[in-house]
Amino acid sequence: MKILNLTVLSALFFLLFTSCSDYLDKSPAAGLTEADIFKSFDKFQGFIEDAYDCMSDPMNGNNSTNFNMGDDILQVSNNYMPSQNSDYRNWETSIANYFYSPTTSVNGEPLKFNSNPYIIIANGSTSYTSGDGYASLGYWDGGWLGIRKVNIAIANLDKMTVTYKDAPLQEQKDLIDGQAHFLRAYFYFQMIRIWGGLPYIKRVLSPNDDLNFPRLSYFACSDSIEKDLLYAIDKLPVNWDATQTGQITKGTNEGRLTKGAAYALLGKAMLYAGSPLMNGTVTGNYTYNNDYLKKSIKYFGEVIKLSALGGGTTYDLLPWSNYSDNFFMFAKKIPARGKEGILNTPNIGHLRRCQIGDFLTSMGGFGSGDGPLENYVQYFGMNDGTAFNPDVYNTPSINPFANRDPRFYKNIVYDGRILTKNATTSKKAEFYIGGTDRGGAGRSDTGYGWQKFRDSTIYGAGSSYNYSADVNRSLPVIRLADVYLMYSEAVNEVYGPTGDPSASTDCNVKAWEALKAVRDRVITPAGTPLPLPSSYYADQNSLRESIRRERAVELAFENIRWYDLRRWYVSDQPEYMRMDVLDFDAGHTYFKVRSFAKKIFEKKHFWMPIKDTQTQLYSAFSQNPGW
Repeated sequence: MKILNLTVLSALFFLLFTSCSDYLDKSPAAGLTEADIFKSFDKFQGFIEDAYDCMSDPMNGNNSTNFNMGDDILQVSNNYMPSQNSDYRNWETSIANYFYSPTTSVNGEPLKFNSNPYIIIANGSTSYTSGDGYASLGYWDGGWLGIRKVNIAIANLDKMTVTYKDAPLQEQKDLIDGQAHFLRAYFYFQMIRIWGGLPYIKRVLSPNDDLNFPRLSYFACSDSIEKDLLYAIDKLPVNWDATQTGQITKGTNEGRLTKGAAYALLGKAMLYAGSPLMNGTVTGNYTYNNDYLKKSIKYFGEVIKLSALGGGTTYDLLPWSNYSDNFFMFAKKIPARGKEGILNTPNIGHLRRCQIGDFLTSMGGFGSGDGPLENYVQYFGMNDGTAFNPDVYNTPSINPFANRDPRFYKNIVYDGRILTKNATTSKKAEFYIGGTDRGGAGRSDTGYGWQKFRDSTIYGAGSSYNYSADVNRSLPVIRLADVYLMYSEAVNEVYGPTGDPSASTDCNVKAWEALKAVRDRVITPAGTPLPLPSSYYADQNSLRESIRRERAVELAFENIRWYDLRRWYVSDQPEYMRMDVLDFDAGHTYFKVRSFAKKIFEKKHFWMPIKDTQTQLYSAFSQNPGW
């Protein structure tokens, strides 16, 4: 989505963010000055797009299940936070999680590992890197770095005086201004939902400043996020192609920040602020806060009005036949989310090879052998719309893997399913006790495999596709199905399942209707949409549980479950601490649900610890409780 090639700026950017003084001095390598960068839209947009690269992508890390930290995945290695020990201090040092930011230098030179977070490579030395550029960036350092970048952009906006290719100068300044305010809000939202309230910095800091900034409350940070995003909404277009500036790069503007993306992020930020954990942290009352939920409804309503559900044409769910295009595509193509994609991170390095390490070795993985937990798989219901009944395990004549919600087959690899195949051979999964894919290094301990971000059959010997070169994967930040479910949740809590939300929004979609829209996209073998039984929205409690179950299924393995369980303030309840596996024999003559372990989740785990070295800098910057 680049407007220009930024290679010439890379050396300058290294100086820019490693020094607080003279950070915009002319770089000999780049041959550019501060005036060169900020006076015209093309170069200024390049500066902003470098801030886009601070948007952390969990899938561009060591293993792609390292963000599945809820009740969804069994990750047996104790080196990872998602494992049962819940070692959240691990984020400070391990490259196998998406919060991590590494040591920044070796012998005074910037460092880059193959799977490390974002490090700017200044000199292209081959002694420790295969080339210049960026790797992925952890949320903590990446957030602060991104905030500094956009604050620099905002501070220098008045220096833009030269129009680019005859498009209106004010339009181009608005586009820069809107993106900068959006990104500042985005970085803060990502950080506060993990670490809680933080100082909200809105200017460029210098060594002469008093840096004694206190931590703000979650509400105070959310209010600042709201102001930044409302400002961005006023500056950003619904569609870049519809602007004169966007016409310059027409057809290649997908991924740029838009008005709809700002409304979606704003709705999500307000939903989080109004969720039980966040409300309880500020007020002591661990229930929903309707004031924030009403704001959430208002802002999500603006997105829905742009969508097919609300009569708009900007957004729509991908058809069921193209559902997987949200997550992966073949032949090096970036996933084509079409009208479903609302907000995504940039694709860095095409994100291919690094995302299959945690698949089974028989699926082309490297040996972690992570598997979905039985307690999570039970959220996937039946194709007649009803819930899965685990009593079926007591009747071996019934196949528990048959007639499930069609999304079961998009996400879950079960016993007997083909893992790999080519023209002459095929390999079926053997997850039964004693099977070749059950237990031990690179195999599943749970009785299942997972596959949301890849087709289960493409890695067989002789396949026409190569996993490290031909399959491109990406993780949506916000897609339309998520917006429908978040809107449904907020409306249900304030107005009930069938209540009129018009007091908060001029969008007339009811809570149960938004839930139904997500299920309507799912097509059963009979060729009909997945039914929504009326019992699922008979009252507020019923719909609340239905929405939470639907989020587990529709958004499985998308870096959402851990956040949902925390904000609902349920992560420490026994139901969500289960780590169950399914035992059975080759002939399926018996099935037994077995507790593999009990996940550790204490009150302190609702918030991630901050590095002690940073909380000890001054007294107003305090550590989170329990850490």
